[in-house]
Amino acid sequence: MNQKITVACISIFLGLNLFACSHSNSETKAEKTPTQPIQQAKRVIVLTPLAADLIYSLDKTKLVGVPNGRYTDIIAKSKFTDFPRVGTRSAINLEKIVSLKPDLVIGAEKMHDQALAKLKELGIPTIARTISSWQDLENQTTELAQHIGVDPKPILDKYKSCLNNIPKNGKSVLILLRAQPTSSPNKYSWAGDLLEKFNYKNLVADFQSGSRFKGYLTLSQEKILEANPEKLFIIESDNLNPDDFKKLPFWNKLKAIQNNQVYTFHHDGLITPISVDNLEETCTKLREIAGK
Repeated sequence: MNQKITVACISIFLGLNLFACSHSNSETKAEKTPTQPIQQAKRVIVLTPLAADLIYSLDKTKLVGVPNGRYTDIIAKSKFTDFPRVGTRSAINLEKIVSLKPDLVIGAEKMHDQALAKLKELGIPTIARTISSWQDLENQTTELAQHIGVDPKPILDKYKSCLNNIPKNGKSVLILLRAQPTSSPNKYSWAGDLLEKFNYKNLVADFQSGSRFKGYLTLSQEKILEANPEKLFIIESDNLNPDDFKKLPFWNKLKAIQNNQVYTFHHDGLITPISVDNLEETCTKLREIAGK
């Protein structure tokens, strides 16, 4: 009888020890990975048109400064008239930013690295992101919403609707971003990812870039003639006239030219998204062309 009691006591003792060890281990793991709440911002300055549009759409009361540029000064001027300007993408006005007393500044990687580093030294929280894919766009939208304490679902739902009813497509395409030197985006770019979403066959998707921007590469005349796409997308911008492409010596030798399958896109949209409306317009155009 005493032996049975002893065995029972030992079993209980070991069970309590195992529970204590397990409880201690779980507490240790929890201590190692604490969940840090995101500090919610109330005064946000943005350095890119996309961030301006997203913060405005999510909660415009948190926006206190926007960049100068085509989107804020021309396309969406009525929306941003009353917001202070903090400079262009290549000439950020740091003094103006500091005077506005932001608790968060949002910029783009590589483009705003120096300006953001100086602001960080002054104790101003910053975010630097880049949009190279659809997933990047969704992630940044969600992240910005978290930083200002709002629900990103209405905007994310708009993104999803953009990808509805996409034709099977499969047509080969080449995007010409610049005439001289002639460059094109591969699959590591926003444009390349967008082509894939709409089932286009980007003929330079797997080409490697030799520059620090891995999503874009320079193409020789021989490479373009060899690719000979069924459809050709050429880019226009403030600094690029689509007619410049027509001066290229190989222009009329391309199948897309001969079959009247050349389409012009603005840089804002196919190369860089600048707003939710701009994204929807680009998606609509890609969908329509895919069906031709």
